[in-house]
Amino acid sequence: MEILLVLLVILGVIYIFKLKKDLKKSEEELENHKNLERTFEQMTFIELEEKIEDKKNELSDTEKQRQKIIDDNQKLHENKKKEISKIESERDRLIDKNQKLAKEKKRKEEEVNVLKEAIDILKEDVELQEFGIYKPKFDFANSLIYKDKLKSLRDVQKEMVKNKTAVLYSNNWTVDGSKSKGKKMMNNNIKQILRSFNNECDVLIGKVTYKNIDSIKNRIQKIYDQLNKLNETQALSITPSYLELKFNELYLAFEYARKKEEEKEALRQQREKEREEKALQKEINDKKKAVDKDIKHYNNLIEILMEKITQDISEEERKSIEEEIANIKNNIDNKEKEKEELDYREAHSSAGYVYIISNIGAFGEKVVKIGVTRRLDPIERIKELSSASVPFTYDVHALIFSYEAYDLEAELHQYFDEFRLNKVNTRKEFFKVSIDQIEDKLKEYGDLTIDFKRTADAEEYRESLAMGKGKAVNNMV
Repeated sequence: MEILLVLLVILGVIYIFKLKKDLKKSEEELENHKNLERTFEQMTFIELEEKIEDKKNELSDTEKQRQKIIDDNQKLHENKKKEISKIESERDRLIDKNQKLAKEKKRKEEEVNVLKEAIDILKEDVELQEFGIYKPKFDFANSLIYKDKLKSLRDVQKEMVKNKTAVLYSNNWTVDGSKSKGKKMMNNNIKQILRSFNNECDVLIGKVTYKNIDSIKNRIQKIYDQLNKLNETQALSITPSYLELKFNELYLAFEYARKKEEEKEALRQQREKEREEKALQKEINDKKKAVDKDIKHYNNLIEILMEKITQDISEEERKSIEEEIANIKNNIDNKEKEKEELDYREAHSSAGYVYIISNIGAFGEKVVKIGVTRRLDPIERIKELSSASVPFTYDVHALIFSYEAYDLEAELHQYFDEFRLNKVNTRKEFFKVSIDQIEDKLKEYGDLTIDFKRTADAEEYRESLAMGKGKAVNNMV
């Protein structure tokens, strides 16, 4: 109860304080009003008009400011509308550009994928991932058989194209409701897909080599897949059997070209051998003529000496003539043996010299050529090999005469086979092997006459090096 009374007292005090404040405010307003009335009462008529005019001017200025604000706002609004319109136009342009860029990006990505495939194929060519010995798919005896088989295979392809068995296609197409027009359209599509495939294959097959045959096969496979995918919506595709014919054509074309090269190389070797035989025959004939001439000369000498011995001469002169006749007869015997040797060499095609030569300037250290010649003078053959085909002359390490020279050459080739430089074409007779290994091997042939020399003179090569160093020193000076 007491708390309630206290609260009532407090509220009463607050209320009285508020009443006093309101009263004071009312009194101030009344006083201001009285002052204003007194001011107006004190003013003259002219002063009042001036005051009114001032108020009008203030009102006019205020109106102008208001109008200016309105105009400014209007201009600002119009400018913003223009800016918004411009921004919207730029936005539409950017959206359109973005769509075009997206399409371009997709096209470029497709191009990149195609290029990546091409790069992968080129990498296969460069890296030669399957650089093993090529195993022939057909292995016919000669190039004529390959040529006939290739023609037969292409005839089969032509027949398949003609009969439309090279493709799978649908006969249910219509154009403008016409089946004949649909058939014409499909025939045109068949021509197009086969022309594209055949042209691509012809170009690739024409470029086939040992190092790219696998990558070309992969390209043909990809072209086949791409063309079939492009024509998928038309229900048109090249048959797997036609693709297989193209693969067989690829292998046949490669092996045909390779066989022709082998036959060319064999023909070259045969012609070289024939030239060797011709040169040998000329050497033998010339040598025989020289030997016959010497024998005839010796016989003439004997006749002259025999005629002298019948004359009246001293015993001492007789003995001297008889000794001279014996020496001449001995020379004749040697010449006869030489003639027999020539007859043997002429009759036996296996007799000759095995030579081991090097050319440091052309091939570097530890590279030798092991060959054979039937020439009477093997150096003549080595001089021919040192012709314009190499920059420096060959150095001779060994000359080995043998009545079975070709067998000896084959035996040495077999022994050093792992050191061959060209492991594909065995007609190339170059080996990377040390002179010590050669010398050790030749020691096994003690029954043969061997002229062996360890060090290569290489005069032209070493002189060329010295001249080059001399010029370098002069240039430095």
